[in-house]
Amino acid sequence: MNIDEILHRVQGLLGRTLNNTQSPEEKELFRIATAALMFISETGRTHSFEDYLQLGKEDPPYAVASFKTREEAEVWLKNHPEPPHGAHVLVADEYHLVAYRREHDIRSLLKLPVIEYYLADLARGSPAAPVASFSTHEEADSWLQSQPEPPRNAFILVAGKYYVGVYHRLIDHRALYPLPIAEEPERNDDTGEQSDMS
Repeated sequence: MNIDEILHRVQGLLGRTLNNTQSPEEKELFRIATAALMFISETGRTHSFEDYLQLGKEDPPYAVASFKTREEAEVWLKNHPEPPHGAHVLVADEYHLVAYRREHDIRSLLKLPVIEYYLADLARGSPAAPVASFSTHEEADSWLQSQPEPPRNAFILVAGKYYVGVYHRLIDHRALYPLPIAEEPERNDDTGEQSDMS
């Protein structure tokens, strides 16, 4: 089933549900959801939405652009005719939220710990065996940038520490992040008291 068929079927489901809903507040919410799908179609964002739907748990969180420096991001934000309010952009591989108030032309970038949550989830999921090992961060980054079709995430060792090479495929951007180490819970003996391992 292609994306146009999917959107059409979802709109049909929303319409049927709307007809069976008694609450005026819920009816309005269903109308808004239907309008959101129509907006996606009518503004030519259908394929972008399809890409978004195909993001898996292993994919890094969605971002619409990437910048090496804060200054580059600020120039982009200042010159954008209508910044994508609520979207994420990467600035030096860190996530920032685009905030835009059209009525007063207020524009800003707010740093968010989005990547930290993603990395913590990867660390909790028992990382796979590393696919490569490097002595320096520079060697690892050079390897990641040279991959013709990088995996969405690849676990590697850099100077003996776990890292993940991430591919933001929708913006064709690659980044290297240290993987947080999950702390082991403290062990208790049979008496319920904390064991002294010394």
